[in-house]
Amino acid sequence: MASLNLVVVGVGGQGLITLSTIIAEAAMRRGYGALVAETHGLSQRGGTVVVHVRLGEVDAPLIPEASADAMLAMELIEAARYRRYLRPGAVVVANDYVVPPPLPGVEAPSRDRLVEMLAERAGRVELVDATARALRLGDSRTANIVLLGKALASGVLAPYVDFEAAAEVIGERFPKARDVNLQALRMGARG
Repeated sequence: MASLNLVVVGVGGQGLITLSTIIAEAAMRRGYGALVAETHGLSQRGGTVVVHVRLGEVDAPLIPEASADAMLAMELIEAARYRRYLRPGAVVVANDYVVPPPLPGVEAPSRDRLVEMLAERAGRVELVDATARALRLGDSRTANIVLLGKALASGVLAPYVDFEAAAEVIGERFPKARDVNLQALRMGARG
């Protein structure tokens, strides 16, 4: 059995730890090993967050640079910042969203340049307007679940995580918000 090395990036408050935990729990339900390690940001809202998710046969929690098979990104600046983790030809599934730097006078690269930077490293970059879709559902907190749906539909998590296992975990973790989260998952899976 092989393994999948996945880096999940964004800024604090975007549900990256939750997203990573759902992925790991869903993989374990299907009989695969899973390790999750957050390395930056922790609970600091707005700070950079990088979560290492390793599925399958794994023995260490951190992914070496240039070794990630895939990246899930809730924000394009953070995706570009941590592209060094991607192996050549890796897949990036990213929220088509840019959080402007909070410092006066600091300009971010354009959205197009950020996507170009990712494409220079990755074999495939797939974008989804997860934040906008979550807002259409009436709950911006579901953007991470929209992103998960897109990742599942793109095949980047196969065979370790499938739609049914992810839906089971989401239903159990969020019983009060089950319906909106499952709508978000389906919305992301539709492309």
